[in-house]
Amino acid sequence: MTQRIWAWLWTLVLLACAALLFTQLRQADFWDTRITALLPASDQSSLLQQADQQLSAAFENQFVVLVGGPNAVQSAKVLQALLREANLSSAQTMLRPDKTLSPYRYGLLSDSLSSADNRQWLKRALTRLLLPGGSETLVQDPFGLLDSWLGERFNGALTLRDGVPTLRDEDQLWALVSGQVTGSPYQLATQQQLTASLAEFYAQHPQAQLLRSGLIFHAAAGAAQAQREMSSLGLASLLGLCLLFWWVFRRLRTLVQLLVPVACGLLLALPLTGLLFGGVNLLTLVFGVSIIGIAVDYALHLQCQRQLVAAQPSRQFWSALLLGLLSTLIAYLVQLITPMPGLRQMACFAALGLLGAWLTVRLWLARWPLSAHPATARLATTLAPMRLRSGQRWPWILLALLMLAALVLIFSRLQFNNSLQQLNPSPAELIQEQQQVQTLLQQPSGSRYLLVRAADEQALLRRLEGLDPALQRLKTANDLAVYQHPARHLPSLTRQQQAHDEVRERYSQLLPELRAASGLPERLQQQALTALDNAPLLQPAQWLESAEGAADAALWLGAQPDGVWVAVVALGDTTAAGAVALQQLAEADDVIYHDRVAALSAQLARLAHSMASWLAVAAVILSLLLCWRFRTAAWRALLPPLGAVLLTLGCLALTGGVGLFHLLGLLLVLGIGLDAGIFSAQEPDSDAAWLAISLSCASSLLAFGLLAFSATPALHFLGLTCLLGLAFTWALVPFARATRPDHSR
Repeated sequence: MTQRIWAWLWTLVLLACAALLFTQLRQADFWDTRITALLPASDQSSLLQQADQQLSAAFENQFVVLVGGPNAVQSAKVLQALLREANLSSAQTMLRPDKTLSPYRYGLLSDSLSSADNRQWLKRALTRLLLPGGSETLVQDPFGLLDSWLGERFNGALTLRDGVPTLRDEDQLWALVSGQVTGSPYQLATQQQLTASLAEFYAQHPQAQLLRSGLIFHAAAGAAQAQREMSSLGLASLLGLCLLFWWVFRRLRTLVQLLVPVACGLLLALPLTGLLFGGVNLLTLVFGVSIIGIAVDYALHLQCQRQLVAAQPSRQFWSALLLGLLSTLIAYLVQLITPMPGLRQMACFAALGLLGAWLTVRLWLARWPLSAHPATARLATTLAPMRLRSGQRWPWILLALLMLAALVLIFSRLQFNNSLQQLNPSPAELIQEQQQVQTLLQQPSGSRYLLVRAADEQALLRRLEGLDPALQRLKTANDLAVYQHPARHLPSLTRQQQAHDEVRERYSQLLPELRAASGLPERLQQQALTALDNAPLLQPAQWLESAEGAADAALWLGAQPDGVWVAVVALGDTTAAGAVALQQLAEADDVIYHDRVAALSAQLARLAHSMASWLAVAAVILSLLLCWRFRTAAWRALLPPLGAVLLTLGCLALTGGVGLFHLLGLLLVLGIGLDAGIFSAQEPDSDAAWLAISLSCASSLLAFGLLAFSATPALHFLGLTCLLGLAFTWALVPFARATRPDHSR
């Protein structure tokens, strides 16, 4: 089959990819903004996974906005209307479930009333009789059992003002707007609707202050940041590449030819990655677009070879270019072994992009007319002397000292940094707002919890009640901000029956005194006793299936296949002492303490160690491959990639440690360094190869190094590593091209 036919087949493949991409871009869920897609598959128990999934499913679509400032209540009503117009559900949080719990009030006895004496009960009842409808109060709830319970167990800080829930924090009045996102919080369309609604609200009420809490706000912030960086960093990289290539080649046709492989690589990678993974993560696109910047290296080597050596490159040149592709793919595709779906997606995107770029260079660019400018040859001649001559000892001594210093730093100071900040691109302001909302509303974050097990439904509620004293002590000591579990609102039948008995005793002692003091007829006293005798007990299903019990239903895992009943105690922020106390509670066989942040950090730690091992494996495999290919000249191919990795690790040891994304950056440095090393070993005396390597390092610095300025922590770490590693790669190439008395190659 002739090369012309292969070129036409490649054209058909790209046209098919273009058609597929057009179809995919019309799908609302093609772009994925979840930063958690980078996390590995969980290796925790199925029970913990179920708890995590249930908590996430219950809360990921919820959002809360506290509106402050002048006329907070009216402003909140405006925001509610804007959210409804944007097809975002804005349902008010019910203050208290008075109607739902009213029939069961005799079994709901607050701690404050239980500890109060008869005199305090009587005083409370007489005070309530002075309120409108006092005679009805005597029959229904003379001592205010329900009000006391709701004020103690539910959010008593919220009050209604003109139909809007409000709370006061010192001198600041906050109006509450809460609701549920009708679509997925990760969908760009939903995020854009919410962002537009908030922007319109700010335009109408510039003096208003908003405190936001909810996953959709973090997802929207991450997506907006990724889009900004795609336009800013991507544009800067593209502009820098264009200026660099224009300065070297001075031909518009050449500039276009150099960018064609990048475009074709993207055209192959984007739709096929979306097809394989059901969509593309925006971080994959930011990461992958920069990776495909290396695709221009193949075109650079071809262009320099054709302009400075021969219009039709030799078979030796194509074998070197193919070896460069294969070695780079090996370095990248190691990521496919990781258990992180996002990283596998990035690896697939990069591999497809590089393959597409290489095929474009081989099948298209080699056949296109050559357009040369004398400036290219002059620049190659200028760079040619940058090469160590035989007999120059001091550069080698200095390099040996730097390598030795890097080794010392690596073994003495290098540590793994497994902070989850690497995966959290949310602005600090938004994180602070969410924490403030949780504090004001006394809402647990859900990032840590106790998992409690028992033999049956009522035993589970009793076990939860048994944990209350210890948890309350931690809260009183400020070692635990807040906690919540179903038994706080749903007492066990045993506790309800005890409350019934105590209320019946109080009624028999105090109702006659209350009637005498108030002058109300005796029939009202009898009606109150009859209501007490006929009162039902609150069953778990009745509460958990009600609208008001939805929050507790999210904490109720219910019966498991093994017959055990399970519930969650959601915990707020803790001090170090509080965390120790919670772990001590979990020493019991029926309690598990789970910190999701700590668990994810442990997963990242294991993954980082695994990635470091695979990086070492890739280096060994590539070293053996290049030793077999170049024999005694293999050191020329290995010095730029391995030396750059070593020196970069030494620098990172001084900056606070190495994390997962530093290691990913080292994989990229290894791949790019291999390309430079292979051509240094293949043609150490070639001015064309040295010019192409220099342009390759410069273009890769523009593509990768700019990520060091990303506000996304993961991309910043990756970019910083590439910035250091690629600079070291270029600096080591003159050593790899050094002349030797024996001229070994």
